[in-house]
Amino acid sequence: MATLPRLHFPNNGLKPTLATWLQTHPWRTRAKALDTSAITAYRYVYQQHGTDVLLYWYAQVRQLGEHQYLWGVETGMSPSRFVAEAVQWDIVILADEETAWLQGDGIVGVGYADDAYPPARQRLHFWVAPLYRHPRTTDALVAKVLPLYFDRYAVLWGITPATRHAALRAIRRWGFQQVGRLPQSEVEGERLVDGVVSAMTRLEWEAQTSHVTGE
Repeated sequence: MATLPRLHFPNNGLKPTLATWLQTHPWRTRAKALDTSAITAYRYVYQQHGTDVLLYWYAQVRQLGEHQYLWGVETGMSPSRFVAEAVQWDIVILADEETAWLQGDGIVGVGYADDAYPPARQRLHFWVAPLYRHPRTTDALVAKVLPLYFDRYAVLWGITPATRHAALRAIRRWGFQQVGRLPQSEVEGERLVDGVVSAMTRLEWEAQTSHVTGE
């Protein structure tokens, strides 16, 4: 692997004052329903895109204080450890098609899958920048990501802490069904909570999208 560039914490298109505010109030950003028509889903390829874009994403998530929840204590704390893990994931980056997303500009969301058994199944995660976390906006972004994963896998699944009710409602809106529950499998703060297992098959997704488009 190439030598990693020295990590700094860019604002990723945010004004410095807003970036500072996000750092101290990561969960209080009031998202609005935004136009997503100019946002495109790009499949990340390490050999083609390098590691800078991963470090920009890492910096943005660290700035928000969400790194340990997303990636765990070990992967989320060190930029070099994070990149070493992330280059093995199946990553889709959501960005404004008119911005230089490889330099970190305009990254509004990331889908990443880290437990593949192709072509059968893949565990999928979503991260969306705070300003895009309005339900309608997030739904539109997820709709751009799912085709790239169902192109490779027959089943997508994930585990969500049972305490994250808004996330579970969103997952149901996207078409995932709750298929099980794992007692005390997730970490929430300093305690263990149940994990809700959700899944969707390619056939279910195709039926859902055909219904929406009227095909």
